[in-house]
Amino acid sequence: MEINLQQIDLIRERTGLNYAEARELLEEANGDVVEALIILDEEDREGEIRLGRSFELDKERMKEMVSDNLFSPVKKVLSQGNRTRIRISNQGGTLLEIPATLGIAGALLAPRVTALSAMALLMANYSMEVDAEDARN
Repeated sequence: MEINLQQIDLIRERTGLNYAEARELLEEANGDVVEALIILDEEDREGEIRLGRSFELDKERMKEMVSDNLFSPVKKVLSQGNRTRIRISNQGGTLLEIPATLGIAGALLAPRVTALSAMALLMANYSMEVDAEDARN
């Protein structure tokens, strides 16, 4: 049972397997390319699909890319939003102090309630301040 590079290349072209997997499949088929393809086809039908190592690496790389490019900026914005505070106060003191993230969520989920509340507070001589000083540190 001699397995040569041409056989491995042929299996790789037809299946997308890497060199090690193609060689292993050929060894299982005793060097017969047609038998190797039949074995692979039978395994696919039985639900034992062989996934190439390159696919697994691509899958890991994709997870890292999604994490780096999607979740990291969202985490950063949420973190900065939590450090930025919205303070509602009057001369008597602070009535309410909330993270900016919560204020934005409230404005998005209940815009009418937020607008009416803001108008009522301003009419009652309350002031709204955004304290972003902590976010710079």
